[in-house]
Amino acid sequence: MRILILHNLLWSQYKSVVFEKIAQTCSPDDEVLVVQTAITEKGREDLVDFDVSTFPYQYPFQLLNTIPLQQASPVKTAISWLKIVFQFKPNIINLTGYNELGTLPVLLFAKFLGIKTIITIESVAHLGGRFSALKGIYKKLVYFLIDGVYSYGLNTNRFLFEQGVPKSKILAFLNAFDQANFKLSGHPKKDEKPYLLYVGRLSPEKNIDALVELMNEIDQELIIIGDGPERKRLEKISGKNIQFLGAIAWSKLPNYYAEAACLLLPSTYEPWGMVANEAQALGKPIICTAACGCANDLVISGFNGLVVSDFRAEKKQIIDFIHQLPENKLAYEQFAHRNNQVFAVDRLSLEMLAGMRKLVNH
Repeated sequence: MRILILHNLLWSQYKSVVFEKIAQTCSPDDEVLVVQTAITEKGREDLVDFDVSTFPYQYPFQLLNTIPLQQASPVKTAISWLKIVFQFKPNIINLTGYNELGTLPVLLFAKFLGIKTIITIESVAHLGGRFSALKGIYKKLVYFLIDGVYSYGLNTNRFLFEQGVPKSKILAFLNAFDQANFKLSGHPKKDEKPYLLYVGRLSPEKNIDALVELMNEIDQELIIIGDGPERKRLEKISGKNIQFLGAIAWSKLPNYYAEAACLLLPSTYEPWGMVANEAQALGKPIICTAACGCANDLVISGFNGLVVSDFRAEKKQIIDFIHQLPENKLAYEQFAHRNNQVFAVDRLSLEMLAGMRKLVNH
């Protein structure tokens, strides 16, 4: 089996570890090639804590650009994809998402050549918009052409069912990240009072205003890690109990999770929320909205966190949950340990490979 994976970002510890595991797990007769469009996104260059020549993950990849993803030519990327499909002659192609210009040409080319295709879908809700009808037609065409889907979880499954994708096309619905390399450096400062934590981009859909309002009503510190267009405005309206640390390299995040009491994820839209996986890896509970893909999947109310519909409307439940964190700490840690085994890279890679073999051998 010759496996071609078309992906956007080389520096993706959530995907690269999966690609590495697939390359390690497949049989000696199989061949894997991952084509990466760019190293990272614009504005995140300083967070890439590796050199391309010493890339930490061991799998065969081809890098198309060294410039940020947003500066890469979609037309040139599409042409490169088609050339690589013709040269590599895969049995199966996995495309990451359907927003790239080259997605439809590759699907049509693969259909003509009899190559099986799988697409990874992150969507959890239809946001509408000016071109929503046209985009809906495009998506229907993509779903018709593909042979299989890798889903981001149960919420993505529901979205796919709404789009008319049959259950038989969904080959895996799981999410994982590099737990093995997400390690503490040193020891947590146990003498300090645990703080609440937010990690992510500071943009409107992340709903940080709701966190600011929440912190006005509780006597606890909130640390916000991340950057984005909303940062300056949020800093102006935040009290002294909220610290903005800006963007921090992924390798340095474990210590911040370890010293936190809880991760807060108030997004009004979130395909998944891999920060929830990171928090779980360090045994931390999560408070998130139902709009997050990880809600009621990775994060289950009463077991390892709290899922709410609206951070403002359900503020009392959130405050009560935060006040009860110390007495429930051990139970959350124990559930997190079990959950980490469920959402493990080994399991995800095996599911993905099984899906590929099912299509190729069909």
